[in-house]
Amino acid sequence: MIRNIWFSLLLMLLTFSLCACQSVQYEYQSKPPSAEELLSIDQQADLFQWEGTIYETNVDWTTSLHVTKHEQLGVIQKTAVKNFEHGTASRLKKGTAIYSVKEREDLLIVELHGKTKIYVAHAEG
Repeated sequence: MIRNIWFSLLLMLLTFSLCACQSVQYEYQSKPPSAEELLSIDQQADLFQWEGTIYETNVDWTTSLHVTKHEQLGVIQKTAVKNFEHGTASRLKKGTAIYSVKEREDLLIVELHGKTKIYVAHAEG
């Protein structure tokens, strides 16, 4: 009987210490990709930077979306392939208007030649 109690206590102590060891957590922080990183993967990527976020078009799942243009946020300031900052685009021309979307905050739209292009915000990688 005493042997069973000691065995039970030892087993509980061992279980507790193993659980305590496994509770160590590592904190990984990921960040969204930069425009330069995305362009190094796909030199033809159509993207722009707006308020610190990179937005990219030609994303498959957006082809079935029906979104509503909301307010004009601003215009593209320049076209470049490096040194991106607010308003820099890889393909869009300077002066191209950028609009918010009523239905979602992670999308922006641009209208070119009568067609709406949906741009998706790149989240953490």
